[in-house]
Amino acid sequence: MKKNLIVALLCLLLIYFSGADVSAKDATQKVMIKVEGLYCPFCSYGLEKQVKKIEGFKSVQINIKEGTAEIEFKSGVEISEKAILTAVEDAGFDLDGVKWLTGKKAQ
Repeated sequence: MKKNLIVALLCLLLIYFSGADVSAKDATQKVMIKVEGLYCPFCSYGLEKQVKKIEGFKSVQINIKEGTAEIEFKSGVEISEKAILTAVEDAGFDLDGVKWLTGKKAQ
């Protein structure tokens, strides 16, 4: 028990003095977009293909029934609404709304 406590304290001290910001490394940016005209799996694939081209892309989950896509981007990358709009339009759809779930959008 005493040995486990010492190991835990040493780990905490190591993290503290290393200056590592653990929470910042894991932080990602998430955006929920509403897409007009998203009706089938082929539509979903076309949108996914274009969204993957945005710099910093990490993942996307598309809900055809709701006409939405939740896009996750890597932390530290500035994402603009213009980049999202371009991807949606290149896929042949109209962007009907953007909601930033986490992170900050580029100015």
